[in-house]
Amino acid sequence: MGLYGDAWLREARTRVASDPQNKSFTPTEFDDLADAVEKAIMAALIESHGSLPAKHNHKKLVSICQSTGVWDVLPPALQSLVQEVEAYRLESELGQLAAQDSNKPEVLKRYFSVARRLIDYMEYHVIGNDSVLRRLKVA
Repeated sequence: MGLYGDAWLREARTRVASDPQNKSFTPTEFDDLADAVEKAIMAALIESHGSLPAKHNHKKLVSICQSTGVWDVLPPALQSLVQEVEAYRLESELGQLAAQDSNKPEVLKRYFSVARRLIDYMEYHVIGNDSVLRRLKVA
C-alpha cells in the first residue's frame, strides 16, 4: 500500500468501526456509512493519481466510479452499496428521507458489514494490485 491512500482508508475504517447501536435508523449512522464508502473510493483514486482532480470532487459516487474505472473492478454487491449510498445522499439533500427498509436494524448492520468489505476490497484488490491501480483513469 502506498502512502497517499492510507489516511483515507484509516478514516473510512473509523467511520464504520462499530455496528450501529440503535434499534432503528439514524441519519448520523448512515452519514458515517456514506462517508466511509466515499473515503474508500477516494483513497484508491488518490493512490492512483497522487491527488484528487477537481472534476472528481463531488458526491456523485457512481459517476466517479464509472468515469475512473473503479466501477468495472467492483463486484455487484459493492456496486449496489455505492448506488444505495448515493441515493441516500440525494434523498437527504432534498429532505425527502422517508421511513423505508433501511430503518430496520438488520439492514443497517448489513450495510455496515458490506461497507467494511468495500474498504478491504479497495485496499487489497484495487490499491494493493498494481495492474488494477494502473487501469484507473483519474486525470
